Amino acid sequence: MKIDIHKVALKAGVSIATVSRALNNSELVKPDTKAKIQKIVEDLNYIPNPIARSLSKQSTETIGVVLPDLVGEFFMDFIHSIDEEAYKRNWHVLISSSHSQRNLIETLIELMGSGRVDGVILMAPQIQDGISKIISKSKTPVILVNTCGDFNGTSQIKIDNFKGAYDIIEHFIEIHKYKKIGIINGPKGNCDAEERFAGYLSALKKYKIKKDPSLIVNGNFDVESGCVAFTTLMNQKIRPEAIFAANDMMAVGAYEAAKEFSIKIPSDVAVAGFDDIYLSNFLVPRLTTVRVPIMELGSKAVKYLLDKINKKNNKVHFEVLPVELDIGGSCGCKY
Repeated sequence: MKIDIHKVALKAGVSIATVSRALNNSELVKPDTKAKIQKIVEDLNYIPNPIARSLSKQSTETIGVVLPDLVGEFFMDFIHSIDEEAYKRNWHVLISSSHSQRNLIETLIELMGSGRVDGVILMAPQIQDGISKIISKSKTPVILVNTCGDFNGTSQIKIDNFKGAYDIIEHFIEIHKYKKIGIINGPKGNCDAEERFAGYLSALKKYKIKKDPSLIVNGNFDVESGCVAFTTLMNQKIRPEAIFAANDMMAVGAYEAAKEFSIKIPSDVAVAGFDDIYLSNFLVPRLTTVRVPIMELGSKAVKYLLDKINKKNNKVHFEVLPVELDIGGSCGCKY
């Protein structure tokens, strides 16, 4: 038999409105009444109607998350961090991604105009024209994650891509004395890739190592492109002594190519990555990489967004989360 709110109210001897307020943790309901109603709810196994609740509260209690892709361990960990923080606060999460059949603008417009979410966390490292205009005109609160561009009035949180890449190259040079350092960069137009490339160039400049275009290859942040780029770099007449893959998935591709062509890491060529995904710990030798605070990235995005939704804090946040080196054996260090 289906249990509705009327039966809960009747058994508790209170009004339907009081039951609703108690379930929404309203301060208008006395603590002992809340406890009584909660026990009845549990005894009757009553599940509140989410649609009715959203109508009464004028809130869906749902966060929308728009991502450029859902492929790769980084995105899975990021989604998990958002979901975990939202769950602690009794909010739901709706995930949407852009792909080859639907661009980011269409995805964002659909989600923000659907009425299914109260706010949006947007990760858009490869920004498209028109995004800023949509955000500025919309009444739906938005938090930007790892996004570049001019977004005055919109809170942003990102990781320190520049320093992470800089530190890897500096480690290659200072500790191992490598001078011929290649890079498997991410796709053109991607701000994560651009910031990491800038860190790579800055470290070379500091140590007076001339940029060599033959040591610069673009990938697509996936395993296959890392494999192809690694093969390209190692098939040159003058091979690099070390290769920085701008994310761990491409580093995994480099390992696969090295195995196929009997190239030994790090004795033939050193390799490093970026992101510190779980898989990197199982590569042999263990991958030297840049540890990214993915859990903090997701949890802070949720916190900032809910503060905006609940009008607790209208301050515009801009935060760059620090990263750190995670040294394995792939760079030449003893591990």
